[in-house]
Amino acid sequence: MSERVFVLNSYVWLYTFYSRKLPAVGETVPGHRLYESGGGKGVNQAYAAQYEGAEVEIVGRVGDDPAGRMCFTECERVGVGCRYVQIDPETPTGAGAILSDDAGNNEIVIVPGASDKFCPQDFEAARAYIETCKIGGFQFEVNPETVAYAIRETHRMGIETFLDPSPVVPFDEELYRSLTYIKPNEHEASLLTGIPVSDVASAAQAGRWFLDRGVNRAAIITLGAQGCVLVTRDGHRHYPAPEVPVLDTGCAGDTFAGSFIAAVAGGCSLEEAVRRASCLSALIVSRPGAMLTNFFNSDNDLAAIRANYHP
Repeated sequence: MSERVFVLNSYVWLYTFYSRKLPAVGETVPGHRLYESGGGKGVNQAYAAQYEGAEVEIVGRVGDDPAGRMCFTECERVGVGCRYVQIDPETPTGAGAILSDDAGNNEIVIVPGASDKFCPQDFEAARAYIETCKIGGFQFEVNPETVAYAIRETHRMGIETFLDPSPVVPFDEELYRSLTYIKPNEHEASLLTGIPVSDVASAAQAGRWFLDRGVNRAAIITLGAQGCVLVTRDGHRHYPAPEVPVLDTGCAGDTFAGSFIAAVAGGCSLEEAVRRASCLSALIVSRPGAMLTNFFNSDNDLAAIRANYHP
């Protein structure tokens, strides 16, 4: 695969707290590890897409601070382009807190910082590159109003659009008509559609809801350990999760998104794109730690997962 893609960047400095269990409301629990790293849904999608062979540029904004400079350093390390990342001299790079338990479950709070200052002019500064792309990746950790603007403009250019609607924020339902693909998890799908999503049947129902609202080609509803459901106008198909030991579910959805984007850009069918994305996501949850480092020395493990995955 060598097609060009772009991803609307979100980059924050993350503090991950590991404990035996997640705290209940008002509860304090002892932790056993603290890990700091850069990340965010946008840049994580970009890392995954690049790992899968796409040529990737991120488009966005970071602060003029050590965390913002680390974004450039990390992207350069893995070959993700950041020519269209603006440096904000006034607003710091965002931050996030991740609580992760020994079963691999997590809870996340993100303060977007400079990402929230991303504006249409920042998107327009990258238009010449965007016009050469096959597909663009989007999420809502960046200023939602500008995200909506960018999705509509990308659609007008005739470029495919992929939205991971996280975190869930209010937006005009007309935006669905500018989406080629949407990929919510079960919680996000429930909030957006009003359909309680918990299994394959309810995921298929939610997927049809998105298509009825105008999503052009497919909805992919991810269900954690149950895998995902691909919904098109021809019907739906369940893809069970590959069987791997689950150590850390952080970044699973971002990895799925980036892999899917790269596969579609490279000419894969929807079915093959979902298979590839399921396997790369399985690799990530089988390894603890930062998204970026989990891709190093992983080719053999990924090949084994793909060889044994027959949905």
